[in-house]
Amino acid sequence: MSVFSLINNTKGAALSAASNALSIPISFTHAMITGQTGCGKTTSAILPAMDERIKVGHGMLVFDYKGVEHKKVKFLANKHGRLKDVVMINVPWGNKINIMDDASESLLMNFFQKTFGTKRDPFWGNLAANIATKSLSTMKAICDLTEQGFCTPYIENRAKDIKPSFANLCKSTQQLGDFKKFYALVKLVDDHVKSDTAFAKGISKRRHLANSLNEKIWALGEFNEKSENFIQAFKEYEGVRNDEESQKARLFSNYTFMLFALQSIADDEMLNYHGNSISKLLNEGKIVVVNSQGLKDSAVELMLNSTLSNMAQRIANEEKVPVSIFIDEAQRVLNPSTDLHADVLREARVELILAFQNEDVLKSSLGSDSRYKELVGNLTNQYFFKNSVRQYASGEDKDFSKLKKFEYYHDGKIYKASPIFIDENDLLKAELSYQKELGIGSSFTNVALGDNEILVYNEQLFKRRSLLIKQDIVTKKKSEVPVLNQKLDALLKKLNALVQEANEANEANDEDKELWQFL
Repeated sequence: MSVFSLINNTKGAALSAASNALSIPISFTHAMITGQTGCGKTTSAILPAMDERIKVGHGMLVFDYKGVEHKKVKFLANKHGRLKDVVMINVPWGNKINIMDDASESLLMNFFQKTFGTKRDPFWGNLAANIATKSLSTMKAICDLTEQGFCTPYIENRAKDIKPSFANLCKSTQQLGDFKKFYALVKLVDDHVKSDTAFAKGISKRRHLANSLNEKIWALGEFNEKSENFIQAFKEYEGVRNDEESQKARLFSNYTFMLFALQSIADDEMLNYHGNSISKLLNEGKIVVVNSQGLKDSAVELMLNSTLSNMAQRIANEEKVPVSIFIDEAQRVLNPSTDLHADVLREARVELILAFQNEDVLKSSLGSDSRYKELVGNLTNQYFFKNSVRQYASGEDKDFSKLKKFEYYHDGKIYKASPIFIDENDLLKAELSYQKELGIGSSFTNVALGDNEILVYNEQLFKRRSLLIKQDIVTKKKSEVPVLNQKLDALLKKLNALVQEANEANEANDEDKELWQFL
């Protein structure tokens, strides 16, 4: 970039002579972009960064809070021949994932503490968080144990419905009776693995397991640890006498009540699918867009932190697809306990690009000025757009209020960026291409779509009334269409048959009445 000596209102910063595309180095040293609404940071910084990374084949994670960013990502992906790589999350035609699949026990505990409101009621909130966290961790340990072949067919059958998910957490622990059954199952599996002679005999009969114990012993060790903690923590629920049942039920009802805060996520099939996760998709080089509308910030935070933790483990992998993670409105998902794994991610070929309005909003989320400076100290590439709030840059507080739209400060100089503007019609064309590529229309509604028509997802319409929106991208005309739904289709078929029988019965009655009148 050429720079000359004209000094603008930001002290000591030279203004560049011409507009230049803002290019964030692909060095996995991470970046941050700040600027107030309308400063141009999305069009002149975030979109160009996405464009460059899609072009060179990065996997990518984007959180779409407004429900419009996904079309921009699809436009850029289509531009570089990567439309097939785009994967949507939390929409009907997206990939289903297990939102807690990559979550560690500490991340789950943090999530439940926020969900159950431990600040308002610390005793019951922490109790509920403890039950939920230990239950999910034990479910995962049992699932891993069975998948590695350590369990008998009988136990595998008993455990088939407790694959770890928020849906199964509610199903297996919401009522005291359910929790006691789950406790009994944990005891059953625990007794199985601790019956040394019988357990060893069972392994000897499975030649493939006996020959691969070195690779699979981790699952047994993990189960032993989790089951011991679980059984010890909740042994009071084993063999409860009838005269104690009502008292235990009253105490447990507090957990039952708090678990209702998890119900919306637990009821969502799109977020409770066993065997798929965001990190798995990123490792496959997918461009993952999470529809964050309607999701609580704590749920998005769990997704992000779980993914970061899992991606940090890629260091040992010889072949790693480079991954870029965009965290817009970073203040919504970062908190004092957040670990961005910045140093480790660089070696894992994963980069973070954070965007937020100003440092004050992020300081509020992080809890302190020192925590903020610690975080941004790990973000090598820093770009400051127009802001009414003074920002900490180059080791001191600076005033960026006089910057014009698309101007930004970086490494002691001020530049004017070249924004990427995408016409709305081009965005809609990219969405149309994407939906035709995936065959979305015929898969999700019985209503035939025209050549220029797409389906639009609205959470309330979809979940409450099983409807989608059909939109013509040329005329912009919209209408509601029913969703293909096997349960509703079966119900409709049954009801139509009953109505037909009723009509025939009514016709027969009418004929009888006419005959009696004639007689």
